[in-house]
Amino acid sequence: MYIYKKEDWQLISFKTLPGLEQFICAFDEHCDHNVIIFHAPLGTTKACLHFERPECDMEVLEVLYTETAPSEDEVIGELIKKGKTIALNINYLISRHDLPMEEIWDHMITFLNEQVNFHRRKKTVNLLGLGDVGSMLSIGLKLIGGECIGEIGIFDLNDNQKSRWEMELNQITTNPDIRVKAISYDQLFDADVFVFCASKYVPKVGEQVGDVRMIQFNENSKIIALYAKEARKVNFKGIFAVVSDPVDLLCLSVFDAANRDDSGELDYRGLFPEQIRGYGLGVMDGRAKYYGHHLNLPYKEKGRVFGPHGSALVVSADIEAEDDEYSLQLTEQVIHANLDVRALGFKPYVAPALSSGAQSIVSTLSGQWHYSATFVGGIYWGTRNRLSDYGTEYEQLRLGPDLLERIKQSYHNLEEAWEQLK
Repeated sequence: MYIYKKEDWQLISFKTLPGLEQFICAFDEHCDHNVIIFHAPLGTTKACLHFERPECDMEVLEVLYTETAPSEDEVIGELIKKGKTIALNINYLISRHDLPMEEIWDHMITFLNEQVNFHRRKKTVNLLGLGDVGSMLSIGLKLIGGECIGEIGIFDLNDNQKSRWEMELNQITTNPDIRVKAISYDQLFDADVFVFCASKYVPKVGEQVGDVRMIQFNENSKIIALYAKEARKVNFKGIFAVVSDPVDLLCLSVFDAANRDDSGELDYRGLFPEQIRGYGLGVMDGRAKYYGHHLNLPYKEKGRVFGPHGSALVVSADIEAEDDEYSLQLTEQVIHANLDVRALGFKPYVAPALSSGAQSIVSTLSGQWHYSATFVGGIYWGTRNRLSDYGTEYEQLRLGPDLLERIKQSYHNLEEAWEQLK
């Protein structure tokens, strides 16, 4: 094990870092900014991970939802106890800068400082698409984003929509310090957060269709890929938030499109996987609380939702109990909840825009626990998490074998869906 020190950062590597011999030092147990350097294949991990368990080189379901033995290494054990440590897959920076380690060193320190500084200020949030979901989401951001949002930029292809919502939102007296402004296409990525709410296809009320998620993917993936490439072009360093359906698969589309060069070759020089987050699971939690109450199930206190915003969703009415028919019944009701609203003659967009969109985005920026889809082992997986200076921290759960098997199957289905779509 090798310890390197520069500025306020203490880096720990299991291999020597060539050209950095002058930075080798003894382990400082009082250092608050620690980084575990590891090497893993690109596209299998995030670039920057919140480190709390020995398996820092891979984030997999078994790590998230089962008990892990403590590290036998004294230094690693101390870092885990501190709970404020980053694990950095250095291969991303090597690929991006194509430089020897001694020249990547400064880029690495800059990257780490940017991770921490992101959370020190109020954010600019730019939103694309002012349809039903986008307009409702923008209202939510204005109403509840006072602690973490300084400005909201809104963009739509319809100029009258932009002008209308710029006037309406600025006339809301709640959080008057949040400025809302209509922006141009060229300003979309002049932000800390870019929110994609555009949608090519939403079924009309009463319309009979097949697999809605796949139809939406085929249409929306073409649009979102254009913005992913634009984010790469301008070297966007913020959060690319996906709200349009199907969020988990569209997140993969963004990552894929943003990391290909002009010839279509995958080079991993665009967005880091953790910059992309999908917001579709918050409303499934809200629906589970609603139907759980009507079924007299303890979901509000003990339940959780996992996985994609769609038919592969996993709902547990009580994660402390054996997975049973009540959880399966609740899962079915949550999955088909949107049909209940449609049966009344309305589009089900209010709760998704507020619970999955506004509330979850604000919680992300505030470092609060929420539901969103983040990069886990090669796909975007929905689970409860929070964003800190040190990356995405996941709720650590010890789940029973039946529930864990349902989760693994859902994860596998999502992997298969992406492979087929590619």
